Amino acid sequence: MVEANERWERLAGQLREENAALRVENERLRERDVRREAELERVSAELAVLQRLVFGRSSERVRPQPTAGDGDGQAGYGGEPGERERERAPRRGPGGRAGRRDYSHLPRVEVVWDFAGGGYCCPDCSSRFEAFDDHAFEQVDWRVTVRVVVHRRRRYRRRCRCAGARTVTAPGPPKAVGKGRFSNGFIAMLLVERFVAGRSQNSLIAGLARQGAEVSSSTLVGTCAAAGTLLAPLEERIVARSRDSWHPHADETSWHVFTPDGGDGPARWWLWVFIGADTTCFVMDPTRAGAVLARHAGIDTATGQLTPHADGGPRRLVVSSDFYTVYASAGRRTDGLTNLYCWAHVRRYFVRAGGRACREICVTDVSRSPL
Repeated sequence: MVEANERWERLAGQLREENAALRVENERLRERDVRREAELERVSAELAVLQRLVFGRSSERVRPQPTAGDGDGQAGYGGEPGERERERAPRRGPGGRAGRRDYSHLPRVEVVWDFAGGGYCCPDCSSRFEAFDDHAFEQVDWRVTVRVVVHRRRRYRRRCRCAGARTVTAPGPPKAVGKGRFSNGFIAMLLVERFVAGRSQNSLIAGLARQGAEVSSSTLVGTCAAAGTLLAPLEERIVARSRDSWHPHADETSWHVFTPDGGDGPARWWLWVFIGADTTCFVMDPTRAGAVLARHAGIDTATGQLTPHADGGPRRLVVSSDFYTVYASAGRRTDGLTNLYCWAHVRRYFVRAGGRACREICVTDVSRSPL
């Protein structure tokens, strides 16, 4: 009997120890579940914010909506959803024209259409109809013609015995490229189609081939290079004009360049754009460093300050850009330079601040921004 009691006491002690261990383990698991619930809530909030940033409507594309009670006193637009929007929005597409366009400034060519034989006879008695009026209507025609222009320069020979040249030749047409095969009009059209209309080199070659002009790609590249040399003074004037602008808009993006400087293959450069009041400058550079901004905006790299005006007076500069550190750094160290950050980028922080569950993330991200 005594041995049985001792055995049961030992068993009870083991059970108490196991229960204590299980209680500790249970408490640990509860704490882990609480931490995981908090982590899941934080990740879900962050995912919701990122989804709004990526898939939400862009703020600069959203049209402002009228406030409640606007117009006829009803909430929103009033009526059925979307009904008033359709009434106020301008019609687009077929049938949405505001009137026919005026083409009176285009060259006009008249074409006369008549019956065979120059008239019409009655099918019964064969008597001729009398002409009394014309039915006229207009069409816009589109024709592209590639032609060869033969320039004949008159040559004259001296018939007297006076001193001087024995023969003279009349001056010919002006040529932008001295030994080039293409006329100035062809070069101007090439540059407009290539860089204004944005047509690719292959598209231009195919278009010329459809008109019967087989032109090699290397010939067009050489022509563009020769014309670019002639446009260098104009480029310098545009860059100088852009540098004098007091409020440029700046941005940069990666740009793949094929074999730069005789390299072995494609490389990633950077395409910068500086937009002034009446100028737009594109700058391609191998780096994304602040030296590109300093060079174009007129910032002395040694002192980090704006170069003075041509008259010696101080300059002031307002740069509209995103939060890239190059612009923020220039604004901090350069006297007279003010940063005006893009509201489309500022909007991201308002979107993040809208989620209360990710408030800690928002505080961390905003503290890193230059605002």
